[in-house]
Amino acid sequence: MSNNKVPHLRYSDKNINLPKQLPLVGLGCSSFSSFFSSEESNDELTIDTVSREHPAVIGWIETIRHAVLNRGINLLDTAPWYGHGVSEAVVGYALDKILSNDEGCDHIQHRKRTGSLARSDIIINTKVGRYEADPLKQFDFSYETTIKSVQRSLERMNCNYIDVLQLHDPEFAPISILMKETIPALLECKRRGWARALGLTGYPLDVQHEILVKAELEFGNAFDQSLVYCHSNIHDNSLFTEHCFPSERSQTDTFAGFCKHANIHLMAAAPLSMGLLTHAGPPAWHPAPLALKEACAKASKLCQSEGVNVSSLAILYSLSHPSIGCTLLGMKDEKEVDVAADLASRFSAVYFNNDEENQDLILDQVLTPKERRVLNKLLDKTDGPFSQLKEDYRWDGRQEATRFWALVDNMKRKS
Repeated sequence: MSNNKVPHLRYSDKNINLPKQLPLVGLGCSSFSSFFSSEESNDELTIDTVSREHPAVIGWIETIRHAVLNRGINLLDTAPWYGHGVSEAVVGYALDKILSNDEGCDHIQHRKRTGSLARSDIIINTKVGRYEADPLKQFDFSYETTIKSVQRSLERMNCNYIDVLQLHDPEFAPISILMKETIPALLECKRRGWARALGLTGYPLDVQHEILVKAELEFGNAFDQSLVYCHSNIHDNSLFTEHCFPSERSQTDTFAGFCKHANIHLMAAAPLSMGLLTHAGPPAWHPAPLALKEACAKASKLCQSEGVNVSSLAILYSLSHPSIGCTLLGMKDEKEVDVAADLASRFSAVYFNNDEENQDLILDQVLTPKERRVLNKLLDKTDGPFSQLKEDYRWDGRQEATRFWALVDNMKRKS
């Protein structure tokens, strides 16, 4: 473990709404809640009971401070959905210790801060649309709720603006509601200065593409950023390989190509594919098909047999793509921050020129010979663990939404 800070890459020169630079790896803040926690003591934490004195919260605050101040991971991505408000509250507690007071913002900043970092030195992203654990209250894409949610997020995090305000899991919403209510509310939040830029994030790339195209026609340049997850990793690289998204350049472009030509900047999340690419394996709720789970288990065993950590290799692979501005990773404690930061630090001497063909050259620079050999085995299209997968290399995000609303309808009928 070193104390090197992670490299920062140029992100946006043309779009003044977005940060000019991003850290190569960003801090996914779903870990700062009971969302994915295995600790029983954390189950009691709700938005009504969370406090900065709780032992778990104290540790999370220090984890965030360590990531930002010691390792240079100055992008925090949270959401009201994470812990149903707890994550945003914990981020706010940490910011109170990291940031200095904003002059002239007493009407917005309702708690005094004790840190020294300027607000402009940290990137704070959150989301709207997904909220409660109760399926009947989980999603709300209405104009009024969206406005109230952003106000609540600003209050929880004790800050006067959000860097990128993101539409969360829009595959669960009728696109008519998004166009009539949610996106106008997002634009109003931006007009009021509550958000510098707007983004969206969800699993199905085709849903994001449809929304981005329709929003462009209806509102002009509504969105600045797309955050994708589980589509830029060892088993699913469809962000760059699936040619079915019409763009200004081609009727059969990739989603990454579409975004590039629409001046929509790309971020990625979940390089471990929500636990698939770990030695422990995925959680029980993971939506991946059985064939993919089995292939990832084979990949893990192959790595173990070669003395390579499958998670480290997966993270290095995801960080190596030059078209991605930042990759988000959940890090629940300082040890995990250091592991991620040390991996990211391998890229300090790498020149990212945004050339998709350059990924192999970048991997050659950052991987050890043994890691490179094992990665080649994993990616082998004839004998590799993923070589026999067809459509099973991912799951059906639209079908997940359909099943969810069928559950809701059934609950309503029974009530």
